[in-house]
Amino acid sequence: MHPLNSILRKFIKDFDLTGGLKLSKIKNHWSSIIGNTIASHTCPYILRDGILTLTVDTPQWMHHLGFFKEEIKDKLKEYNVHEVRFSLGKLPESLENETETGTIEISDSDKRYINNTLRVIKDKELKERLRVLLVHAVTKGKQEE
Repeated sequence: MHPLNSILRKFIKDFDLTGGLKLSKIKNHWSSIIGNTIASHTCPYILRDGILTLTVDTPQWMHHLGFFKEEIKDKLKEYNVHEVRFSLGKLPESLENETETGTIEISDSDKRYINNTLRVIKDKELKERLRVLLVHAVTKGKQEE
């Protein structure tokens, strides 16, 4: 019998999910990584092969961020990001992290990530167990904030 962490590590490697996990971690800590001002005008969108694409809310901010590209890349080195690209678009609505009941809500992009990750798994029981683990991983970062 193999320990669960080795099975999960192999699963993540086999399905090339490491970028999604890193992206989720970056999203969860975006304000503390980049600062509140820039974070209020940007959102991490895609991380693929060390290239992070950021959604930027206005052309003015996209232009402005071009001057800070190297500084942004330096702040993201610990996440193995070696290039940053900007894409003009609508930012997701800000989320209220805690509800009145004290539970943590996940963003629509986190839900899409989880659903896209699990769509290739046919076994329903395994799929639901992994869903629970992924939701826990996403919400754990938000609880620490």
